[in-house]
Amino acid sequence: MKKTLSTLTVAALALFGTQAVMAQTTADPTRAEVKKETAAANKAGAISSGEVTNAQKAPVSSKSDVPRAEVKKETSAANKAGTIPGAGANADATGTMSPKEKAATTDTTRDARKKTTAEANKAGAIPGTGVGESADVTKKK
Repeated sequence: MKKTLSTLTVAALALFGTQAVMAQTTADPTRAEVKKETAAANKAGAISSGEVTNAQKAPVSSKSDVPRAEVKKETSAANKAGTIPGAGANADATGTMSPKEKAATTDTTRDARKKTTAEANKAGAIPGTGVGESADVTKKK
């Protein structure tokens, strides 16, 4: 029995021992190698970030011909003129005004707004409040 046990042990070592040796010869890259490859790919522009793909990225210029003071002056003038979307009370009609700016430019009083909202809620015009037609949608049948 000792002879068969030792024979089985030797066979098992021969079978699994070669796999261990083979696995060591095809080792994964080291951390330094991976960092080096990543840095090279990043420098080449092969790594995209966010929702922008490499084809969509616009070339970025590191130098400008216009002095910083002149750029600040132009930006300030455009902001005062209201030509920058979402900046100031003269924002365009695409909804880029902040809620504070919208409230400052309306003629409706707070009480009138509250009254209109309460009426719409009672009529079921505001979905998800559990009143009116919207309540029927959320109930299980």
